[in-house]
Amino acid sequence: MSRIIPFLLACICLFLIILEGALANILVKLSFIPAEWQIVSHFLLLFVIYITIFFDRQSTYYSFLFAVLFGLLVDILYTPILGIYLFAYAAAIYIVRNFMKWLHANFYVTVLMMIVGVFTADILAYFLYNIIQMHNMGWNEYLLDRLLPTISWNVIVGIVFFPMLYKLLKKWQFIKFQHTD
Repeated sequence: MSRIIPFLLACICLFLIILEGALANILVKLSFIPAEWQIVSHFLLLFVIYITIFFDRQSTYYSFLFAVLFGLLVDILYTPILGIYLFAYAAAIYIVRNFMKWLHANFYVTVLMMIVGVFTADILAYFLYNIIQMHNMGWNEYLLDRLLPTISWNVIVGIVFFPMLYKLLKKWQFIKFQHTD
């Protein structure tokens, strides 16, 4: 069972990438969301943050590997330029991993790390797209119409799925790293 856990984590990551793309069209059409808001779902990033907090150990790098591999897949599927989300997700996970060296894994720290991770990834993507001139969105417009709604949406989704993912990842961590057959 312990050998199959990384494969299961990768399957969940793949499912979340597909869900992000499917949900993008639905979020645009919801009537109670202001038309100028651009909400981006970062479900993959949230799950990889959960892996960082509740599954990875100091000596394992599953979360970083998943951030790089599936960040590249997000780039291939949804963006015109390769490497933007690969870099943004990897940098966000690097920052979260470093914070987790000093913080204890609990609900409040998880919410804080979701905010830090989504903020880091989205800001990096914004600046990288701005450098290569792929958009003309000003900073104030980006902050109010994309960054704040995106962080809010992703934190709400992350909080809703916290109980299930916490239990699952802690169980898999025990099976993978502590359980002897």
